[in-house]
Amino acid sequence: MTKTIFLDRDGTLVVDPGYVYKIKDFKLHEGVIEGLKKLKDFTFFVITNQSGIGRGHFTEKDMHIFNNHLLDELKNHDIKIKEIYFCPHSPYDGCDCRKPGDKLAREAYKKHDIDLKNSWVIGDTKLDCGLAKKIGAKSIHVLTGYGVKHLDEVKELNPSYIAANIDQAADFITFKNEKKIIPREKIVALAERLKKEGKKMVTINGAFDILHKGHAKILKEAKKQGDILIVGLNSDSSIRANKGPKRPVNNQESRAKMLAAFSFVDYVVIFDEKTPLKLLEEIKPNIHVNGSEYGEDCIEAPIVKKYGGKIYVVSLLEGCSTTGILRG
Repeated sequence: MTKTIFLDRDGTLVVDPGYVYKIKDFKLHEGVIEGLKKLKDFTFFVITNQSGIGRGHFTEKDMHIFNNHLLDELKNHDIKIKEIYFCPHSPYDGCDCRKPGDKLAREAYKKHDIDLKNSWVIGDTKLDCGLAKKIGAKSIHVLTGYGVKHLDEVKELNPSYIAANIDQAADFITFKNEKKIIPREKIVALAERLKKEGKKMVTINGAFDILHKGHAKILKEAKKQGDILIVGLNSDSSIRANKGPKRPVNNQESRAKMLAAFSFVDYVVIFDEKTPLKLLEEIKPNIHVNGSEYGEDCIEAPIVKKYGGKIYVVSLLEGCSTTGILRG
């Protein structure tokens, strides 16, 4: 059976200024090419609601011209979409093909022998997560397009992950490094073994909720400071205590997987405390890395220095923050 990715079009693959159908307005979202290349073991289908046809904003012919341009652009990068399914109706027509209706996905299932249980739906609205629920597939909500606007409603549908874009979604889907996620009760033994091996241990901690370029920068810099990078990850309860009831966006298991997907992260360990002080007492790192907003006089400094360690500060990447992403 075929493992499939059902992709939304507007707001997920292409930028959607509203009823997009003109070639001059065609633009792929950041991360689309990189993400789809990572998902080469899957077959791609597009399922798209095109109510602009039913509302009279453009014709079905206009849509096909735009779709063909999309297919050609992806083909230029050796990415093939098996088939595009579309609903031409307005939301008021009462059809059964408009997402979250599953008529189009079922047509694809019958025609292409799709393994729905091991397939995914990726989109930027609650309609895509709703479709995944109906067909028994897994879902990823992306924060491109209308992703931020639909976030609260989508969270109620419990997608597998909420990603900044398709590239991140691909990292989540293809993750295979569970051994890098260390249970809290085993961290002391791990730290002692690494110390006996003469490894220089570096730690960093945080929520790492919606990953962005700033996270990648600080993690890369952290890894350069030693041999082994251990990331202390705030648990869900820890984040709620620090940031309030609406956070985190992603649960601790999903956040741990995404951190472990970075090649420069060696281990991830989840801690429940409001601060990482007890965890650092257990690890006794040689270097602890912090962002410049906390500086060398961070709350972790006394514990780290108590065991001969040092604080290393990395300057922040301007304009990059999870809070900024969630504000749209």
